[in-house]
Amino acid sequence: MLQRIRSFISRPKAEAGAHQGASTADRETASWLPSFGSADADLLDDLPMLRARNRDLAINNGIASGAIQTITDNVVGTGFRLSAKPDYRALGRDTDWADDWSNQVEALWRGWSERTDCDAGRTLNFAGLTQLVFRSGMLNGEALVLPMWLPGQGTFSTCFQVIEADRLATPPHRTDGKCMRAGVEVNAYGAPLAYWIKKTHPGDSFSWKAAADDWRRIPTLTPWGRKRVLHIHDKERTGQSRGKPLFSAVMKQFRMLDKYQSSELQAAVINAMIAAFVETPLDQDSMVELFGGDTDQYLADRNAYIKNRVRLKGGAVMPLYPGDKISSFSPNRPSDKFAPFVD
Repeated sequence: MLQRIRSFISRPKAEAGAHQGASTADRETASWLPSFGSADADLLDDLPMLRARNRDLAINNGIASGAIQTITDNVVGTGFRLSAKPDYRALGRDTDWADDWSNQVEALWRGWSERTDCDAGRTLNFAGLTQLVFRSGMLNGEALVLPMWLPGQGTFSTCFQVIEADRLATPPHRTDGKCMRAGVEVNAYGAPLAYWIKKTHPGDSFSWKAAADDWRRIPTLTPWGRKRVLHIHDKERTGQSRGKPLFSAVMKQFRMLDKYQSSELQAAVINAMIAAFVETPLDQDSMVELFGGDTDQYLADRNAYIKNRVRLKGGAVMPLYPGDKISSFSPNRPSDKFAPFVD
């Protein structure tokens, strides 16, 4: 037994763990020190800036804007159509009843969804609301929808209000912790109990006079179990309370590519504006001597020449200043490596 212990102790020790990807001694991974935080710890502090930059890309970057529009068109399109298919067997009915019921329900749905009464703000029909919710999910990483009951608004009084994700935030008199995650009040299991929603957008310059603590606490469910808040977002990790914007992982690359494309385009424009160079073999002192040493006269003549500089026209004979010559210019922009690199 003692011999086995001595053999184990004398065994050579590895300088690193078994997994090369976890090594902190390797040259390629020594400076790779990622976060060890939970889903919320990694996301919530960065979320406001991620949202703002994600929306900026959607506004000013053609590739990002086109991607969002293409995805929205392909997924939502012109909207969803209801196809009512009741389980008539479970209801003890026959197919005739099912067809009649489906026709009636689909007609009522069309009457409600194709009008703006389904929108609390009365500006969008249901197809427009669907596109807005889907687009908000990509721009902000999440979408908030409040089902509302507004008597007198349309046939059914049921409508929806879409809330910008920026308004979901922890109020000043509360702090984020075990039971509060960036405006989402949760229980011990992480299930949302209520949502703290600011009555005005924090970036709305038209409502700057609103109270700083103008928050509204909305329970997740009504006393009879009906949803009061629809919080739509994808969860990438367990314990994640908020959604992450679409381009979070590629924002840096998008920004660098923008700068590269702008610089390349600017260089191409400058190259396109230059047709040729006018060269002179003499320095300024030598040119002044040709004018009898009169510097003022030389500068005056030179300025007059520059103001009436050569314009290139078809078949033109170009008079040049004594000693000058025309040198052709070969533009090197756009670079032939530009398109393959960007693609």
